[in-house]
Amino acid sequence: MHNAAVLSPTANMTGSETYRLSVLRDRLWRAALWFCGFIGFLLPVSIISYLVFEGIHRVSWSFLVDYPKGTPLGTQGGIWPAVEGSLALASIGLLVAFPLALGGGLYLSEYGRSQRFNETVRFLVECLAAVPSIIYGLFGYAFLVVFLKFGISLIAGGLVLALIMFPILLIAIQESLRSIDDAYREMGLSLGVTRFYLIRRVLLRKAWRGIVAGIVLAVGHAVGSAAPVLFTASIYFSKGGLGLDRPVMTLPTHLYNLVSEAISFDQAFGTALVLIAGLLIFNASATLLRRLGGGSAQ
Repeated sequence: MHNAAVLSPTANMTGSETYRLSVLRDRLWRAALWFCGFIGFLLPVSIISYLVFEGIHRVSWSFLVDYPKGTPLGTQGGIWPAVEGSLALASIGLLVAFPLALGGGLYLSEYGRSQRFNETVRFLVECLAAVPSIIYGLFGYAFLVVFLKFGISLIAGGLVLALIMFPILLIAIQESLRSIDDAYREMGLSLGVTRFYLIRRVLLRKAWRGIVAGIVLAVGHAVGSAAPVLFTASIYFSKGGLGLDRPVMTLPTHLYNLVSEAISFDQAFGTALVLIAGLLIFNASATLLRRLGGGSAQ
């Protein structure tokens, strides 16, 4: 007993001393957490503030709706072909990925009976979501552009973005459906309605806000990806106009070209500001939808 008291640094402390030490530790821990939180808040605010300061004087209506001009190309004009191309790629990717993700999410949540199988699929989908985007770009170039002979085109880039969106959408749909109280399923099945009717009229109406939030996050992630479209869909310059077999400009690749070729840092800052503003709007919309909670079944 004597040895244990000697080895323990707090054994000979009074109750008040122990309390003061605990309070000190709590304050130090709280200060460390506040510091980390402040740094986490300061970094994105600093980056966004810097982009606003450097790029706000370039952003105007003509900048958004005009095409690149000047010598070298891109020193003047606007970014409309890049905006148009980014939206077109994201739309194609969403049209392809969403039905597949919805079907997969519904199966894993409502029809899958094997827990081991569901966990294995979920693990593989999470691994797919963590794959670096440049790997998708290389796969898309090798399989879509070269093997299937799609060429550098809008359809090739859209399909690659669909691969990027798919795991994000599937996880969001599955989690939205799993968050619904099982009482709705039990009441529906006890009334004798089919599972398809229950999903269509009850579960999807309860989960739609979470699903829309997942769509917004997936689209925002895809729009900000440069590497996949750089290998499969990107072109240096376009005056606009879309075709499935034609390459397009995108905001990330246009920004990359402006900076890597040192064409115009003013134009680059304006392009970056437009891109980051769009991503902030997407992410803020997703956060708002999640906070609103599930919809109401009718």
